[in-house]
Amino acid sequence: MLAHIRRHQRWLWGVIATLTIISFVYFLDPSTGRRGGGRSIFSGAPSDYGYFNGRAVTAEEYEQMKQEARLEYLFSSGRWPEEVEGGQQFFNLAVQVPRRLLFAEKLNELNIQVSDEIVAGWIAHAFRDHRSGAFHVEFYQQFLKTTLPRGRVSESEFRMFVRHQAGLEQLISLAGLTGSLVTPREAEAVCRQENEQLSTEAVFFSASNYLASVQVPPAALAEFYTNHLSEYRIPDRVQVSYVKFEITNYLAEADQALAQITNLTQQLERFYQQRGADFYKDADGKAMPHDAAMQKIKEEQRRAFAMTSARKKGTEFMEQLYELYQKQPNQSDNLDKLAAATAYQSGVTEPFTQRDGPRDLKVLDTFTQVAFALTPEQPMPSDPLPGEDGVYVITLKKRIPSEAPPLEAVREKVTAEFRQHEATDAARKAGEAFYGTLTNGFAQNKSFEVVCLEANVISHKLPPVSLSTRSLPQEWEGRVDLSLLKDLAFPLTPGKTSRFEMTRDGRLGMTVHLLSRQPVDDAKLKAELPEVTTGLREERRREAINDWMRREFESAHFTGGPLQKKTGSR
Repeated sequence: MLAHIRRHQRWLWGVIATLTIISFVYFLDPSTGRRGGGRSIFSGAPSDYGYFNGRAVTAEEYEQMKQEARLEYLFSSGRWPEEVEGGQQFFNLAVQVPRRLLFAEKLNELNIQVSDEIVAGWIAHAFRDHRSGAFHVEFYQQFLKTTLPRGRVSESEFRMFVRHQAGLEQLISLAGLTGSLVTPREAEAVCRQENEQLSTEAVFFSASNYLASVQVPPAALAEFYTNHLSEYRIPDRVQVSYVKFEITNYLAEADQALAQITNLTQQLERFYQQRGADFYKDADGKAMPHDAAMQKIKEEQRRAFAMTSARKKGTEFMEQLYELYQKQPNQSDNLDKLAAATAYQSGVTEPFTQRDGPRDLKVLDTFTQVAFALTPEQPMPSDPLPGEDGVYVITLKKRIPSEAPPLEAVREKVTAEFRQHEATDAARKAGEAFYGTLTNGFAQNKSFEVVCLEANVISHKLPPVSLSTRSLPQEWEGRVDLSLLKDLAFPLTPGKTSRFEMTRDGRLGMTVHLLSRQPVDDAKLKAELPEVTTGLREERRREAINDWMRREFESAHFTGGPLQKKTGSR
């Protein structure tokens, strides 16, 4: 059956190449998601799936919303919820299904129509190449063929999700309109607050100053390793055999295919106009001249044609490999044997984790996902896997379960982290002791400078800082945590000193003394006001959206079946 399907895919890839290389493809059936005049968004008989605002929720409706919730999680995290350890903790169907159901109902109620062009644009953006911004056809096709089946989601369910998601984005934009109103007086007050300049000095306690004095007793090191064993465990790994079909081997075929397109220049020009003159940038980030951009587009299409040819060869190789596995199902070296017999070069990856993927290959994230889904019973995927510079046919070589390495194998790493831990603890204790000295000194009416002098510590005068400060001068970058500095300094009044606190990474602790506050001058206020106004409008818009969502959920009623009433859930 599988081999039969693959044989029919040969002509299919030719059709796909013709439709997608130059022209943009509308992926969704125009009739999908069209709504009728009834109250229910989906057809189907009522079932034990609860009630929404007094009407029965159908089984089909519930299943669609469940799948949409899972798809939303996938697009936000990159994994299906059941594939993430502890993922179910952040994915509650009793909350997510009613949420998606409410959004779909609102789209229907407000008659928000999502055109096929908007849907196609959503897909093109979601599956774009993050470097060039171009729609990644191969990545999208691999998603349909591998990711959706792995998540047990049909293509029609995905289509409906996209239509609802694109509509939801329009709905959220409408909900945020009321938050765009900001008065000049409000904006000025915020601008003055964000640009008030604080002059400070601080005493630092760096963990690096204590590293040299840290001792490493063997018993303490062993105890530290045992207490942090989970951090040193080697996660599950896989090793795969592969044959790579390089794009460069098929560029000549691509040139011949492009030469047969009689109106190639016009199609490339149309493609250029669709993207806009500012889409293609040179090394300096400036828009490319027209001719250079056209040449880049042509090269993209050339590589796309070559990728299609590479995939075709990879599919032919997989058909032979499948037949070999039918005859010899338990042979882990089938790919190597077939590669040798067909004059292809095979390779074996180093064992890799699901987080890192193979470091020696230029592959997409789907490569790792597919590799970890392979089993001895299903040692090869259903299709070749696209990479950045070619197409890969892979088979499972070996699975290596998670293991805790012996201390000797990671002694160097454990020792370094033990020393850092002890140094951080020493810096914290020193900083807390100094803060106690400060408190006692202030009780005796001593100044900050006198206490520092008596404690033999150095205070550093810091550059002025405001809430709008995004970075410190270069000489202070890496020496001071700007976020912590703001947290400690801004609650203070001049002459007061903050508590002692360590940075999140534990490498630096500090106590801040506030010298003065300087209001923003009129020239800076005038220059900063437009940007502050824009930022304040965006913040108010988000608040309006959140308030709208809260009110809608409070007024919605989900009862019975798996849909228990949720109030204010998000």
